[in-house]
Amino acid sequence: MKIHGWALAVGMLALFHTTAVAQRGDHQEGARFNDHDQQVTREWYKQHEKHPPAGFRQQDRLSRDQEARFHEGAVLDKDMRRRIHSAPPDLTRQLPPPPSHNRYVAIGGHVGLIDDSFHVNAIIHLHE
Repeated sequence: MKIHGWALAVGMLALFHTTAVAQRGDHQEGARFNDHDQQVTREWYKQHEKHPPAGFRQQDRLSRDQEARFHEGAVLDKDMRRRIHSAPPDLTRQLPPPPSHNRYVAIGGHVGLIDDSFHVNAIIHLHE
């Protein structure tokens, strides 16, 4: 009987840990942009192309090296973190709320979805 109780306790602890990690959002599956998000973002960009906000201006563009480091699955280093701007509110209002512990950013002419640990979950490339 004691062994069963012990096994049950270990099982419950494992279940609790798995649930806590999933809720914490360490790497959130499904934190992606869909086709609608991309279309909305590209239309927004076309409307603001002549007077782009921070993160989309010519001087905000990424170097070739920075572009190579900015991809889905990357964790942004200090250099890249300095280049982050909050995505414009008039754009983010048109997108679904980001998953918990994630935010929309503008960086180097792109829109990114990053988490609190600067993990890049998704990118919409506006400058190819």
